[in-house]
Amino acid sequence: MLERGKISGIALALILMNLVGATAVVALPAVTARSALRDAWLTPVVSAVSGIVVIMLVTALGRRFPDKSLMEYTQDILGSWPGKAVGVLYLFFFFQSTGVIIREFGELLSATIMPRTPILLFSTTIVLLAAYSVRSGLEVIGRLSELLLPWVLILYYVIILLGLQKADFSRLLPMLENGFAPVLLGSLTPLGWMGEVLLLGMILPYLSKPHQGRKIGIWSVIILGFLLVVDEIANITVFGQEVARLKYPTFMIPSEILLGGFLRIDALFVLLWTAGLLTKLAIFYYVSVLGTAQLCNLRDYKPIVLPIGVILTAFSILSFQNAAEIPTHITKGFPPFAYLFEWALPLALLLIAIIRGAKPKY
Repeated sequence: MLERGKISGIALALILMNLVGATAVVALPAVTARSALRDAWLTPVVSAVSGIVVIMLVTALGRRFPDKSLMEYTQDILGSWPGKAVGVLYLFFFFQSTGVIIREFGELLSATIMPRTPILLFSTTIVLLAAYSVRSGLEVIGRLSELLLPWVLILYYVIILLGLQKADFSRLLPMLENGFAPVLLGSLTPLGWMGEVLLLGMILPYLSKPHQGRKIGIWSVIILGFLLVVDEIANITVFGQEVARLKYPTFMIPSEILLGGFLRIDALFVLLWTAGLLTKLAIFYYVSVLGTAQLCNLRDYKPIVLPIGVILTAFSILSFQNAAEIPTHITKGFPPFAYLFEWALPLALLLIAIIRGAKPKY
């Protein structure tokens, strides 16, 4: 195995929650409110169900091919060359998704705190930080998650709850005034985001107790769904229907908070979000590197960490001409792309594996 490190169940849970949560907390409220309006807080419930389905699919595959990742057992199921072809498609998905994460980081910091700083500087900085984590291995990323993410979650939601001093809960009513259809429509984008837990298929073999992967994954999605509901409710009750017109509404909640009548906490909020995004980027970056090494039958993935970092940075810059294209990609371009790689292909792989007689090993 290319990766000799192991991660704990707690680290896996934090990684899975952060995979979706790091970007969803800032972008989700505006995206869902455009369709679901005041009922947008229900969309994380719908997307959580889809996340559980993805967990079930990748763990069903993992149980049939223990000690192998998605990139490896795809070749066992489909044969060498067809499996490699699907592997190349998955690598493109990982690379492109990672590039979007890097660009989102740069654009958000540029829009909120440093508008005159070149995006490339932000992108290069966070990629270099993530590259150090990736070279250190999955176990180090897991320990970093255990160290940082609990504090990020706690402090983040303390800030959100403090923001509720400006909340008006009547803005949540009347509930489902236009039926459930707007909620389903508003869930289309979050369905793709929640499916990012697909990356469990790449790191499940390195869980200290792989047989616990399904239970940990399902509970992670349930907890994440609850946290996103809280985030949605906070945004709707503080900003009302204005949420749909704001670019990053969650980032505006701290600006509504004054501690002691004068101390603002915007900078702390940005710091917490950056820590969460760095951990998310490290996992996507790691999976891109590991998948490339496995597909190319390399003995060590560390020599390709920096070259792939350059490619990912290029993806982040060249994929979008300007910041206005990112929301369009997130809401229209990404969901169909995500449905294919997160649901359709894993389901097809599982069905073929079952037909070929692959049985669960645990």
